[in-house]
Amino acid sequence: MLQRTDQLDWSIVKEIISPGSIRWDVREPYSRIAKRLDVDEETVRRRLARLRGAGLIGNYVLFLNPTILNRKNAMLYLDLRDYDSIIQAVSKLKFIDGIISLTTVHEAGLLVSIFYESQSALQRQITLIESICGTKTTMIWTAPYPQFPGELTRTDWIILQALRKDPRKKLSDLALDLGISSRTINRRTKRLNDAYAMFLFLEFDLSKVEGMRYLLITYCRDKERKREADEIILSRLPSLIYSETWASNHSLFAFPCKNILEADNVSSWVRKIDGMSNLKLGIIKGRIHNLDWVDDEIQKRIASS
Repeated sequence: MLQRTDQLDWSIVKEIISPGSIRWDVREPYSRIAKRLDVDEETVRRRLARLRGAGLIGNYVLFLNPTILNRKNAMLYLDLRDYDSIIQAVSKLKFIDGIISLTTVHEAGLLVSIFYESQSALQRQITLIESICGTKTTMIWTAPYPQFPGELTRTDWIILQALRKDPRKKLSDLALDLGISSRTINRRTKRLNDAYAMFLFLEFDLSKVEGMRYLLITYCRDKERKREADEIILSRLPSLIYSETWASNHSLFAFPCKNILEADNVSSWVRKIDGMSNLKLGIIKGRIHNLDWVDDEIQKRIASS
């Protein structure tokens, strides 16, 4: 059954998933979100409970800033032969270390997010991905993340390992489970949070959303015009599911449309934005996270420290 949603539902989801560009404050209380939206905290909790009960939103997923793993982030977009080719490719790609997420787009588009260690490693990954997909990369760009200052301790990695399992767990319960004092837990999580060591993503089932779900990828050669273009798009897409706008020339926007005509209209006015060089617009079919290898990396650092 499709879930009817209104503007407030999407505003709340947007604040949790990507308030501006990325959810770095993984411990932000709902009261602060409610204040930004000019509603009471109970309304936020009630709306989220309804969306979760309907299956539209699921669990919180904690991602690590790639810099704490001594990696960087790259995004690849590939146009495959058909959707069957995508299904076959994803069945292999989802097990490759370094790949963070795979977003499939109708009819035959695939967006791949990679955490890579070096340029040579990235090139090897691209070659492998293109070999599996049977096509060359259509678009590629890097998404810079803030550099985490200093080194992480064994305790930091243990805390991150626990938060990967339950990002919103009460810190008092976390301290009890880990056998670490509440004072230490609070101090360490605050440092990790303030230094952008981790960020939050809220899983959602796009098939439960009324209408069609679109992915818009934009490219602006001029960085200053890109910032202006991002502001225009964010202001004109009120029912935004997700956005990534921190790359130098590329941006991502996921949003629902009632029908193809509405999506065509979005494409039309986005193309007319001053400085817009290119764009891709397609219906999102699904998104898969590949984080088992990240958990393995965390465990390695715990074991070696």
